[in-house]
Amino acid sequence: MKIFLDDQINEPGMPNRQVPEGYTGVRDFEEFKQVFENAIALGERIEALDFDNDLGEGKMEGWEIAKWLTETHPKIFEEIGELKAHSENRGGGREKIEQYFKLGLDHYRELIEAKNRPDPWGEMERKNR
Repeated sequence: MKIFLDDQINEPGMPNRQVPEGYTGVRDFEEFKQVFENAIALGERIEALDFDNDLGEGKMEGWEIAKWLTETHPKIFEEIGELKAHSENRGGGREKIEQYFKLGLDHYRELIEAKNRPDPWGEMERKNR
């Protein structure tokens, strides 16, 4: 499965926001989580992700979803083929998405191991005090 995350998908006058062929388009975290977790439950391989950052007022941003993904599903980075950020965000959103994708790719083994320990994120916070 390939997932394209953008709140303005397929809107008239938005040529850069068309869902690419072969991708499933989602507009926000709730849609992303549902499509992603359904695919995982059915044993589908996540082949590609393409994220926008600014997903609308009051919505989680793309970088926050990339962070959630890295923390909760690090195993997908083991086999994923393509990760993109198509955001035009000038406030660093695109860079944050790319940083979380790189973190997942470079450290998925450690993230999987940490996730399997009791309270792994609390453990990390205690070490950093």
